[in-house]
Amino acid sequence: FTGAVIDMKQVGTYTFTYSAARLFTINAVITEVGKNRETLPTVFSLSQNYPNPFNPTTAISFSLPSKSFVSMKIYDALGKEVSVVLSEELPAGMHSRQWNAQDLPSGMYFYRLQAGSFTETKKLLLLK
Repeated sequence: FTGAVIDMKQVGTYTFTYSAARLFTINAVITEVGKNRETLPTVFSLSQNYPNPFNPTTAISFSLPSKSFVSMKIYDALGKEVSVVLSEELPAGMHSRQWNAQDLPSGMYFYRLQAGSFTETKKLLLLK
């Protein structure tokens, strides 16, 4: 740069150098390392869908304490499989999937999550 250095200032994690002609950012200095605020779940869990009742889409959330192959299927009131929401390996953490029941009639349905040895089923209500 041109011009003599007049002053250097530390502002937060940045060091600024002032010259007669211009202001330059010399470098960014890391002064601290923050903690990872996202903690991994310690147990498998399946949350109630939201909204419930719904029309025609709803969100289904679940947590995985470890990387797992996950299957989520929807069944009608007679136990017939009507939809596969997901069937894949997912990392540990909180997850959510949308389900669209646009082509199905109003009624009570069940969603089942299987991940490793964990299985849980909950009810949902489609109102059109």
